[in-house]
Amino acid sequence: HTQAATTQRYAHLANDPVQHAANTIGQTIAAALDGHKGAKIISLRESK
Repeated sequence: HTQAATTQRYAHLANDPVQHAANTIGQTIAAALDGHKGAKIISLRESK
């Protein structure tokens, strides 16, 4: 954008997806460190 105000208007929009991704990864790592297993991972070829 040529105007800083225009960039500032839209800059906050990327914060929520990034925060959500960081929280998801953090929870996954914390669960792994505590010994909890996640859902069963299957191959896409097996699921058909």
